[in-house]
Amino acid sequence: MYQRQMKAAVEAGHTPVLRQGRRQKPEGPTISQYIETFIARQENREGTVETYGYRLRTHVVPVFGDRLVSEVTRGEYRDFFAVRKGAMALSTRSNLKKVLSAMLSMAVEDGLLPMGNPVAGLSLPRGKRKKAELTWAHVVALAEEMGPEFEILVWFGALQGLRSGEARGVRRTHMMHEGPEPVQLVEEQWQRGKAAPPKSLASKATLAVGSFLAEKYTEHMARRDKPLSADALRQRRRRGARTSIDEYFDYVTVSRHRTPVSRSELPERFNAARDRARARGVDVPEKTTFRDLRDFCDAVLVASRADPRHVQARLRHARLDVTMNVYGYLVWKMDWENAPASFEELYGIPAPSGLPEAALVPRAARQRRGALAPLTE
Repeated sequence: MYQRQMKAAVEAGHTPVLRQGRRQKPEGPTISQYIETFIARQENREGTVETYGYRLRTHVVPVFGDRLVSEVTRGEYRDFFAVRKGAMALSTRSNLKKVLSAMLSMAVEDGLLPMGNPVAGLSLPRGKRKKAELTWAHVVALAEEMGPEFEILVWFGALQGLRSGEARGVRRTHMMHEGPEPVQLVEEQWQRGKAAPPKSLASKATLAVGSFLAEKYTEHMARRDKPLSADALRQRRRRGARTSIDEYFDYVTVSRHRTPVSRSELPERFNAARDRARARGVDVPEKTTFRDLRDFCDAVLVASRADPRHVQARLRHARLDVTMNVYGYLVWKMDWENAPASFEELYGIPAPSGLPEAALVPRAARQRRGALAPLTE
């Protein structure tokens, strides 16, 4: 019928009018609405669910919140991540992509995306990774400027490769520092004001402890357990502050309020220590963060040609390829002459062959050399 009408119009000298089908209006929830559905269905730990919600509501809702789930194309998602290359680190964009992809995969299962997940397989443009190439002189200066109450946190990061929450969550029962082979248990972290499991199953580990860290820990705990003076007790009572450690007695580091160090307090103290070190002439990179201590730990082990399995065990990665591909390029020359002790004293594992002689000088010899240095000038 339609074809005959078209033919008749042409024969009569008229321009045929093409029939336009009815375009169905897209239906379904908006991105903003579906994000709330996605979050409500999650059965992960409370902290993980909060992180998912934060990433999606902060970054995705302002851009796509009013759009229907079925409307946003793969190209739009690609552009979404591309424009954030300069302002957002690759790791942050990668984590955002993971949670967004998980949400869109659920939308596929719900029948909202018949053509599949538009983010699956999408490669992210790599921006310039921001890293601080720390040296032993930098790390020693940072530890000194953190002060005796918090110095141990720097060594937890630089020697054990602990993340911020893991370092703040170390308990006395985790440090088995006495005996011929001292070890440290990584079993939990301090997160959002309470103890929580570590980042992943692979993050749980037993790490070798060098004699240097064991001595630092002993010195730290001696100060930690020293009773407050009568004057300090009066001042604390006047301020309404804690006068005893109570339930936080088991934690290795506590704040001035006698509670575990919070997520915000550590970077504040670390940044202040970094600025003080720079003010006294130590060229600590300006953007150094506590996270860079973990990269430093990796760089020392890789540059020392340690067994890759030892590096993986120290950084606690589930797969060796993550250690070598993601962190293996973080290598720079180490100033072993400025290290506080020998390689074995610092990391508690045998020194790899080929290390420079300066990496084998024990702590006692370094201290004697430091004490004699002014006399030889």
